[in-house]
Amino acid sequence: MMRHYQIYLLQEKVASHFFGQETKLFQLFSDRENAPIADRCIFDKQIEFISKPLPTLLLQKKIKLSLKGYPSYSEIDLKHRIKIQKPNSCAELLIKGQYLSLTSEGGPEAETIFFEILRKVDPCFFAVDVTHNHYGWLNPIRQVKYFSSSYWN
Repeated sequence: MMRHYQIYLLQEKVASHFFGQETKLFQLFSDRENAPIADRCIFDKQIEFISKPLPTLLLQKKIKLSLKGYPSYSEIDLKHRIKIQKPNSCAELLIKGQYLSLTSEGGPEAETIFFEILRKVDPCFFAVDVTHNHYGWLNPIRQVKYFSSSYWN
């Protein structure tokens, strides 16, 4: 089964606010995908407002550094590919302007490798697979509230 994820880097305030309400975020991305092409610009503006720009150079560096030892890793321009023979698993990560596009097939092992790298870069990555209704944080955001600094003053 082929899986296709769009992965967005969301603003920290948005990630914190929507933690536990991921369905609302998914609805925005789903509505955008299912909207007539003429109406998509409205959703694109909303998504742009809640997203942060991708740190493309940092992502390139982290991915290359993390995968340089994998014999089945290849990189061409902004497209990274990894294939695992046993179990059969393949994933391709493409760095686009506003989001990352991850396509995978077979077992989840190859896509999980990419997810692990991304979650170390930033905890606010949110992945969406509208076709299969899969979505969630690559790194669950903990909403642990510590005492404010004014408490100790």
